[in-house]
Amino acid sequence: MKLTDNVLRSFRVAKVFRENSDKINCFDFSSNGETIISSSDDDSLVLYDCQEGKPKRTLYSKKYGVDLIRYTHAANTVVYSSNKIDDTIRYLSLHDNKYIRYFPGHNKRVTSLSMSPVDDTFISGSLDKTIRLWDLRSPNCQGLMHLQGKPVCSFDPEGLIFAAGVNSEMVKLYDLRSFDKGPFATFKLQYDRTCEWTGLKFSNDGKLILVSTNGGALRLLDAFKGAVMHSFGGYNNSKAVTLEASFTPDSQFIMIGSEDGKVHVWNAESGMKVAVLDGKHTGPVTCLQFNPKFMTFASACSNMLVLGAFREPTQSWDQDYDHFLLPLLDDQEPCYILYRLDSQNAQGYEWIFISWSPDQSPVRQKMLYAATRATVKKEFGGGHVKDEMFGTVEEDICLEGYHRHVSSSSGPAPLTAAEQELRRIKINEVRGQEEAKHALQQLAQKGINYIQLKLDTEKETIELVHSDPTETRELPCRVPTDTPRYHFFLYKHSHEGDYLESVVFIYSMPGYSCSIKERMLYSSCKSRLLDEVEKDYHLEVAKKMEIDSGDELTEEFLYDEVHPKQQAFKQAFAKPRGPAGKRGNKRLIKGPATRESRPES
Repeated sequence: MKLTDNVLRSFRVAKVFRENSDKINCFDFSSNGETIISSSDDDSLVLYDCQEGKPKRTLYSKKYGVDLIRYTHAANTVVYSSNKIDDTIRYLSLHDNKYIRYFPGHNKRVTSLSMSPVDDTFISGSLDKTIRLWDLRSPNCQGLMHLQGKPVCSFDPEGLIFAAGVNSEMVKLYDLRSFDKGPFATFKLQYDRTCEWTGLKFSNDGKLILVSTNGGALRLLDAFKGAVMHSFGGYNNSKAVTLEASFTPDSQFIMIGSEDGKVHVWNAESGMKVAVLDGKHTGPVTCLQFNPKFMTFASACSNMLVLGAFREPTQSWDQDYDHFLLPLLDDQEPCYILYRLDSQNAQGYEWIFISWSPDQSPVRQKMLYAATRATVKKEFGGGHVKDEMFGTVEEDICLEGYHRHVSSSSGPAPLTAAEQELRRIKINEVRGQEEAKHALQQLAQKGINYIQLKLDTEKETIELVHSDPTETRELPCRVPTDTPRYHFFLYKHSHEGDYLESVVFIYSMPGYSCSIKERMLYSSCKSRLLDEVEKDYHLEVAKKMEIDSGDELTEEFLYDEVHPKQQAFKQAFAKPRGPAGKRGNKRLIKGPATRESRPES
């Protein structure tokens, strides 16, 4: 069967496998298309039979971890990079689960691994800014190239040349037989600071090069001229996730996943989008490849939130509570629990939202759950949540613990009218400050990603305005046009190949439309607030900035503020020594000139 637009639109999910406890970071089809092997952050390698549609075997690399797995020319051996202990590449026999050879050399994370289609050579690129050439028969590096930035690399279908993408702005082509003489062709592309290149692939006919990024666009190049033939966009990737893009075996179509779980397909010749397929994924589709021999393709997602268990009510909510909830608690694994009460509000039944994060659970899982809590609550519907609890031990969230939580949140006994008025004033003041403190604690734990604070100019206290989940593109809308505010934002982005989460502090003062008192109070309280935040909540603020309009808060502006350009100071020309004797007092001393130079990325 020939691949056409209509055939691609007809693809549906045929099998779903849940063999891994953590995200699948890579997979690769064998050259005969009969098997596919995946690597995962849970340190496992899972071999699948493509014809029978089921897992065949699971192997483990607990000591070294596993990433960027690639078949060699034999269907029973693979090479892969390590993501634990060191950055050595390992050659593994799947037949007896034994290492055949190690390939040491890289001293930073390996980002690219490509096997020659014709012999036993392969190339690797790393964050140490090198590309290394290897032969499966020797542990020694056969060739080494030092570059000016993070590379992505790949062999062409003939195995005679390889391409290297450098600094996310140029593609260099090298002849394998004389690569030490430098590239025989260099294609420079327009630099896009908002994203980084994450992958580079040749089409099977050797005529096209596909450059994938951690942004929202792909680039298709003419492999002979270097001209950009098409840029493909229109898929979601707001969190700068590394999404794998691939050609179909006939080189006619290009595919990529997205953060909403869908797969997008374009015609390589016309550049038109021909299909958007529902991958039934619960997270970003990070891995995607078409089978080289059969009419199937595989996709994998990360950060999957799946239903662990549910129960139908049998008695009243408090009678069911401990019986239903306590068996779900695992002292090694965090989870979210939504428990329905019998009471209702205007939106329906009220619920308790419980975040369970035991002390013994891995730090990675704790961070993942803390980072997704606000999103889960938002997707479920915050209006349905009556109470929210956090627990690290069973006593925190059992029925008795819930009653303690409710009791601690309730008010005191009735007071006189005068006392009630005085208490109302004090409670409002304290509650405002306590809400702000609680929000800062959540930000420090990465439970939320945005906080907006205001000053009560009468009481001179800092109060929380809101802490709604906020994307970078939504920041300009968060800044008021008529009043000052303090903002804390967890800026998620990619820099030099690494995914970063940096806390930035933004002091917004909308021109001179504010009163003098407001301007003076906000200005004088800013330093004290930052000192308390960094000292009491251990929040490391990567950048502090002042703006007068939210329109300034673009992705490029934030990136430049957090990662400013470096300035290279050059030695000034040595002026000849003047005549001896007294010269008098110098009135003006001019320092050495500076020139901007572009930093290496």
